[in-house]
Amino acid sequence: MPPRPGIRTVLAATSLVLAGCGPRPSTGATVPPSQPPPAAPAPAAAPAPPADPPAKPSTSDALHGPGSAAVEPFRVVGNIYYVGARNVASYLITTPNGHILLDTGTKEMESVVPASIEKLGFHRKDIKILLSGHAHWDHVGGHAAMRRATGAQVMALGDDAVAIEAGADRSPLVELGTEGWAPVHVDRVLKDGDTVTLGGTTMTAVWAPGHTPGCTIWTTRVTDHARPYAIAFYACAGPNLGVTLVHNPKFPTLAEDSLASFRKLKRLHPDIVLWMHPEAQFEGKVERIKAGETPHPLYDPAGWPKLLDDAIAGLQERIDDQRAARPR
Repeated sequence: MPPRPGIRTVLAATSLVLAGCGPRPSTGATVPPSQPPPAAPAPAAAPAPPADPPAKPSTSDALHGPGSAAVEPFRVVGNIYYVGARNVASYLITTPNGHILLDTGTKEMESVVPASIEKLGFHRKDIKILLSGHAHWDHVGGHAAMRRATGAQVMALGDDAVAIEAGADRSPLVELGTEGWAPVHVDRVLKDGDTVTLGGTTMTAVWAPGHTPGCTIWTTRVTDHARPYAIAFYACAGPNLGVTLVHNPKFPTLAEDSLASFRKLKRLHPDIVLWMHPEAQFEGKVERIKAGETPHPLYDPAGWPKLLDDAIAGLQERIDDQRAARPR
């Protein structure tokens, strides 16, 4: 789940309008007694001050609302299809022996994802495995419904498996207040480096704690228009904004663990990175993807190290700010 927005800034403006006077008779002029003196025009009413700008929706409101709205599903690359919503991802990885679904999104997407799968010509009942990038309500909120409908095996890494089974967030975000979801039994608890294979497709779990304790970057390889691509699903962007990074009593090594995760991820070399909140990433590219443009419109091997360098720099700045703000 993306960081929460800051406090809303309210703009206020005040206008002072002076009423104008009507025309005056020239000096020495008289007004005939049979006619009343001309009435001065009524003072112009001062315009009302502008209303406060509407409050920006919170991150959770935006994701529950427009972020969960249905969009046209499409093939992203190789056997990976986008079946998610406007800004909450769900990826279908198809194989001859059934399918893998990575993330089910919010509870509002319980009908969106199955409809998108069917629209592409696939069937929900053929989903065999449910995976997740991390255990937050906007990524596993539909797991319970999908499990009931498909009987698919649910797999998750480490402490995120515990969270999914409990239906409760166990990440640093709890400090700021967050949501839960319907509990789901986890059939296989994964560890760092484990693989999930189905129908010739292998997904590899790369543990990157920080955003959640069991946050997972899933990687795989696909072929698209006879060209191979290494794929990474970017689900671990570090702790949410506002979270205590330094001397966090529940997560005492959060800062160090998060920085170590980003450095570890530098060992990966994806050609294409797929985001879990992809609205900005997909903007202006979907039609090019559908047209089969080559190289792939999302192909950007140089973007991964830059993404991680920026993430490290931003996180280190937050850590330094919190350390500086602590009383000595």
